[in-house]
Amino acid sequence: MTNAMRSASLASALAASAVDREAIGEVVAVNGEIASVDGLDDWIETIPRLALMVCSATAAELMEVDSDGTLKLLSRSGAGVERTCPRMQIPLGQPGRNLVLIVWAAPGTTLTERDLEQLTVYGSLARTSLARAHSNAAVREAAARDAATLAALHDGVLVVDRKGVVRSINDAAAGVLGVKREHALGRRLRDIPGLAPLALTLVGDDPTHLAEVVRTPHAELVIRAQAYEGGIVATLRSLSSAKPLARKRVQSDARFTFDDLIGNDPAFLEALEIAQRVSQSDVPILITGESGTGKEMFAQAIHNSTPGTAPSFVGINVAAIPRDLLESELFGYEGGAFTGARSSGHAGKFEVAGCGTLLLDEIGDMPMEMQARLLRVLQERVVQRLGSTRNIPLHARVIATSHRDLKEAVAAGTFRLDLFHRLRVVHLRLPPLRQRRGDVPMLVEHYLRKYADRRRRTPIDVAPAVMADLEAYEWPGNVRELANLVEGEASLLPPDQNLIQRVSASIEPARRRAGCASTWAQTSSPGEILPLEEVERRAFEQALLRYAGNVARAAGALGVSKGTLYNKIKRYQLVLSNRAGLASGFTLLEMLVVMVLIGLLAGFVAPRYFAQVGKSQVKVARAQIDALDKALDQFRIDVGHHPTSEEGLQALVVQPSGEPNWAGPYLKKGVPADPWGRPYVYQQPGTRGGDFDLLSYGKDGRPGGTGEDADITNW
Repeated sequence: MTNAMRSASLASALAASAVDREAIGEVVAVNGEIASVDGLDDWIETIPRLALMVCSATAAELMEVDSDGTLKLLSRSGAGVERTCPRMQIPLGQPGRNLVLIVWAAPGTTLTERDLEQLTVYGSLARTSLARAHSNAAVREAAARDAATLAALHDGVLVVDRKGVVRSINDAAAGVLGVKREHALGRRLRDIPGLAPLALTLVGDDPTHLAEVVRTPHAELVIRAQAYEGGIVATLRSLSSAKPLARKRVQSDARFTFDDLIGNDPAFLEALEIAQRVSQSDVPILITGESGTGKEMFAQAIHNSTPGTAPSFVGINVAAIPRDLLESELFGYEGGAFTGARSSGHAGKFEVAGCGTLLLDEIGDMPMEMQARLLRVLQERVVQRLGSTRNIPLHARVIATSHRDLKEAVAAGTFRLDLFHRLRVVHLRLPPLRQRRGDVPMLVEHYLRKYADRRRRTPIDVAPAVMADLEAYEWPGNVRELANLVEGEASLLPPDQNLIQRVSASIEPARRRAGCASTWAQTSSPGEILPLEEVERRAFEQALLRYAGNVARAAGALGVSKGTLYNKIKRYQLVLSNRAGLASGFTLLEMLVVMVLIGLLAGFVAPRYFAQVGKSQVKVARAQIDALDKALDQFRIDVGHHPTSEEGLQALVVQPSGEPNWAGPYLKKGVPADPWGRPYVYQQPGTRGGDFDLLSYGKDGRPGGTGEDADITNW
């Protein structure tokens, strides 16, 4: 090789080396600029400009491709774009976005192989940098969101890592701890003056089981903590602010007002008027009445109509709390007062009630030993916690309720007379619903309207016959029973029906008993007041008629002895039935003669009777089928459908599964067998509205046949 050739080869190698060094320098410079760009928006603007630094292109554009293929220009760099010039597309796909970098060559030129290599390397760097920018933006957004969330919380929030270093703290936590937020961040919690007890609690072996109260130099803190992978998140609240919040939450339990008390009965209106007047004072109130008459509703209405805003309404059911815990629940206790007591102590119901209302529900069930202490609290208007000698003033109004007759309890020695008088400064007596039957339609309408409003459906009405039955019912559960019954019946209505047309199965038996019991009273004219002696005479007469002169059964029904009933028969000159007269009007000789005659007749008639038994069995079967037919018809009328073939005749004796409207039993003594000892056959109707089939297969027990072997049906 000549020297000229060697020189040319060396020059070519040096030129290629210079080009490589130039390309590397361009990539290094671009990479440096990439590292200096942080924000996602800045990156969008920078990508086309840097692309022109690594190639000979004259223009670059960053495009976003929409789902329908439309291109959207995000940023551009370089000279004007000639769409006819050669170009190169570099995809920069990102999660949720389809980005494309388009690089254009100068007019009359093309992109070289070196340009393509440089742009490929640059595209890889741009994709990585875009992903990092997206990630950094998400982290900054999450941090800003968390900071805003912590700042918006009223409770203090403190976050520490596993080494006890404070990683996050909001202003509320800094305030309750008495530190500045910027001074606490990044420091060990135990190194901050006065917070070593809190650090020891949070960084313990089991931070989720914390002491309820931690004392710090600035406040007693109520703490709740939750562990996560990197440390502990704790909420902090001062004990002094936690108590009023508890009272505020209890206050929401009083939701009834005087507008919720419905009725026009004079006795009810009198109790309502007294309650409205006494709500303006703070004297003790005693409310008595049967269960379900609305005693607690009256108490809440009195509380809610108190002038101003009462701090709290606290209710406690005396009968529901064991007597060993009742004293601590009512009066509270100090820390360590007894085994198992909280170290921070416990406020009793009198304290929690504050200046509001304390409801002592079912006061008649309070143990005698507790009655003495309650009496002293009501008289002295101070309360002491268990284990304490400090007197806490009592400001709450006390309302007591009871379904018992407290006068009888006083007479029986189970309730203190002095406590009774102390509680009964004002006495409200609530009448049972059976004594205010005229209010039943109003109450039914009220609860149906509430149900319809809650379910957002059209108003519901009650058929007049059903309303009459509801008014006649005794309502042993009073208004509570009525409200539950009305809601239950309304919930069973189909969506396209708005009329209750049948009586609930739960009151049907009572309605029938009431109809039977009132038969004898119908003999007197409306408004007539009968003397007591006449009422007694009619009662004894009705019992004898009911039991056909059977003295033993009539006496049992009346609850008296047979001797007493015989005396009343003689006194009121009552006449026994014919059957009873026959049994008691014959002498012994006459009875013997009658028995002989009966024996002779039996000897003469019996053979002929038994000879005809086979012929009469068909008649017996037909009579039994007729009775079953009527019972099934009544069943269909009451429940709206025939029993299925699987249920058969047993549906007339035992309530079918899932049948809420059963009014039976329809067969009092079970399902009879046919005269040949086999059960009757029942077949459900084949079509809707069709008739059912009842049959006996006759003497031979097989379908078909003639004579006594023929099938006997209700066809």
